[in-house]
Amino acid sequence: MDVYMEFVVKVSRKGQITIPIEIRRRFMISDKVVIRVEDGEIKIIPVIPMDKLFGADGEAMVEVAREISRERLREIANEK
Repeated sequence: MDVYMEFVVKVSRKGQITIPIEIRRRFMISDKVVIRVEDGEIKIIPVIPMDKLFGADGEAMVEVAREISRERLREIANEK
């Protein structure tokens, strides 16, 4: 079940905002986010490093994911 959260944050003169700690922790936001405008709404999407997503086996799983990506790129190249 998703919990409703709403915060009012200040926008600095440079256009910067601070994402509240509750949101940063919940969505594992560390140093990068994607800001997307979609259907008249602004969405902030966390960029989570793959090794954090895979937990203890992070490094090994990142290499597996990279190999899958390389293989897919080879398949696309061969389709042309």
